[in-house]
Amino acid sequence: METPKRRSQYLIWLLMLVLSQAGMRGLASAEEPPFDFSDQYYLQNGIDPSKLLGRVNGADGTSAVDITDDPTRRDVRVTLTTGGFNASGNLIYYSVFGMMMPDVFTNDAAGQQAMEIANSYRAFIFSKASGDPVSPMPPNRRQDNMFDTRNGYFSVNPLGLWIMTFVSYTDKAFNTPEGQKVLADLAKKNGLDLDGTPIIKTAGDVDSLALQGFVALRTRKLDGSEGFPWVV
Repeated sequence: METPKRRSQYLIWLLMLVLSQAGMRGLASAEEPPFDFSDQYYLQNGIDPSKLLGRVNGADGTSAVDITDDPTRRDVRVTLTTGGFNASGNLIYYSVFGMMMPDVFTNDAAGQQAMEIANSYRAFIFSKASGDPVSPMPPNRRQDNMFDTRNGYFSVNPLGLWIMTFVSYTDKAFNTPEGQKVLADLAKKNGLDLDGTPIIKTAGDVDSLALQGFVALRTRKLDGSEGFPWVV
């Protein structure tokens, strides 16, 4: 028999699920399910779609051909979503539409603005200590990605452009009393990642740890010599 307490717990769980799904719609795309942007919309916002690497096409295993009536989208629906955190540490789901090298930005004012936007919004990737410090591949990650959705992201970043920013702990974090205390407090709050080090959930924590010298932040070289620096 379902008790009032059990019914209340179920309703709370259902509400959390709905809010989680809303977060996915907000970050991954302007609608649900997420459709790829149209060529015209990419160009309008400073991106040459013909230069996108790995752009979803409906036959790549991560997307499907479908129909949308949104004029800013094309008939390719992304079917693969991944979990992570927003700037406040809340659970979100997101989709990747393609990767970007330097030649993807159009040679006009829109392209310049797109580059400025892309360099302003950080997708934090947490590489394993034993892995490649600037590789975004899932087996190389010690925890889920986190997106810095502050500074008006939802209103000023229409395509969802991100610069990959790799976060790694420094020796100072492990070898100083101050660092050990900070890591112990963070582990108590968030738990441990696959490296056995504290999980980082918020953009504020990343900035604070970096300011104290307890984490190092790296990006790939913007000339593309280390691989694509940005994603959409």
